[in-house]
Amino acid sequence: MSTITLIDYDAGNLASLEGALERLNLPFVRAASPDQAAEAGPIVLPGVGHFEAAQKSLRERGWWRVLPGLVAEGRPLLGICLGLQLLAEGSEEAPRASGLALIPGIVRRLGPGVKVPHMGWSQVRQNYPHPGLPDPKDTWLYFVHSYALEPSVETVCIADHGRPFAAIEARGHVMGFQPHPEKSGAAGLMLLQAALVWMGAAAPTPEAPCN
Repeated sequence: MSTITLIDYDAGNLASLEGALERLNLPFVRAASPDQAAEAGPIVLPGVGHFEAAQKSLRERGWWRVLPGLVAEGRPLLGICLGLQLLAEGSEEAPRASGLALIPGIVRRLGPGVKVPHMGWSQVRQNYPHPGLPDPKDTWLYFVHSYALEPSVETVCIADHGRPFAAIEARGHVMGFQPHPEKSGAAGLMLLQAALVWMGAAAPTPEAPCN
């Protein structure tokens, strides 16, 4: 069981995510560059803001170059919100900027006919069972985004805003959450804990919530 590496590249709300990990009693380190990462264990890629700006920041800090290699070596990687979108092949938000291509598909704008950004609570339903995650059973999770991956047959969970979109994706030991589990109450914490423990994070102590 290993320590979680939380990537710090000035494009994620680390305070709320760190607070969630502390509540769950899951050990973590904040890493601005790959040399600050834990030697093993899950890597978490958070993100808010613009796709291309986030990609540029990750490149400047050396993460963009090393992440595919770490995944190829078997290191688990979890993307949250924009972090999930960066795992895809690319985004309509930044047509000139490629994604990490660790999850297939192109991120597309939400809509039409709905308010964008999608900011608030939406129900999440299971589309494809995953060994590391419980069925959310239409639980409500918190979203803040204007773009999302279109669901595929392998999409783990789906939500709706103008159209169905991928809420949780997984390919091998790479996973992504479009909602913010750290801002989604007990249900979000339960899913975050389940994902990270499945990825090899040190199991929480007995007094941790959402066990």
